[in-house]
Amino acid sequence: MHDLATKEADALAVVKTFYRGAAEGRIVDFEKYTAEGFILFVPDYLPWGGQYDKAGYVSILPQVAKTLDAVRLSYESLTVQGEHVVALIRIGVQGTDESILISEHWDVSEGQAHRLLVAYFDPKVLLDKVA
Repeated sequence: MHDLATKEADALAVVKTFYRGAAEGRIVDFEKYTAEGFILFVPDYLPWGGQYDKAGYVSILPQVAKTLDAVRLSYESLTVQGEHVVALIRIGVQGTDESILISEHWDVSEGQAHRLLVAYFDPKVLLDKVA
């Protein structure tokens, strides 16, 4: 059994793997880090909004990558508590000089993401882009 510090380090490593892969153009490769029962929650006002299982999540990743510029991603904060990671990120919007804030709440265990809840802050620039 892993101690708490190891669980936290492992959970953080999985989350950082997602963002690194996205910045390198390999966002879909993250599929191997998602559990079979993975579930995603995205606000309904986005074109890819809704609740998704693992297959649905993987299917929307290319659309997200065409809209958000992960090369221009920076961490505002990363908070880890047990196997829960909250990543507050600033990410560019493709085709603009603008960026938005997104809070992503990850539940990770045994090297796999089990749940992701995404909250967008002031997404006007993004909504204008996808309209």
